Amino acid sequence: MKFFLIRHGETEWNKLGRFQGQYDTMLNQQGLAQAKATAQAARDWELTALYSSPLSRTMRVAAEFNRQLGLPINARDGLKELALGELEGIGGEEMRANWPAVFDGWRDHPETLVMPGGESLAELQERAWQVVLDLEQTHGANDNLALISHNFAIRVICVKLLEMPLSSFHRMSLSLGSVSVFDSGPRGRRLLSYNSTGHLPPDALSPAG
Repeated sequence: MKFFLIRHGETEWNKLGRFQGQYDTMLNQQGLAQAKATAQAARDWELTALYSSPLSRTMRVAAEFNRQLGLPINARDGLKELALGELEGIGGEEMRANWPAVFDGWRDHPETLVMPGGESLAELQERAWQVVLDLEQTHGANDNLALISHNFAIRVICVKLLEMPLSSFHRMSLSLGSVSVFDSGPRGRRLLSYNSTGHLPPDALSPAG
């Protein structure tokens, strides 16, 4: 069984450097181009099922997969992004100025921080990993699954997969429109690729944001 973890494409908040957790932003034109290029590349992945976070920016990518591949879309709340609470929509400098303790905690000890009015990385990891466990039980060995999700959600899945501590979370970066792949079988799980953007044309590349 293979899992293809797909980060959604660019939104205006990504472009502006604003934090977006579960606020329901939409893909911009660059993000739509990334979605189309990723769905086109997915024609070679022999996918058998399609899962997505229910937020609009991920569902728009899923809709493009559905259009090109004909797979039905299955929404999973566990694939949503980290709930940022009071930090939704702010930028890094605003966080530093108005939430200095949160800024320092996020930078130095992300594994212990609970976003004000939101979630911790541990809570995000628990629900996102549960999706993986559930799908391993409901699909067969020859299935290839697309999971369309978000920056932090995909990173905590990969941290769990590699048995890394959440304190190492910031050592990983994930680009918009990227694809990461792992397999799962009798001998366990293996990360096959991480943060691949080779399927995107040069004019559809975005910063990690």
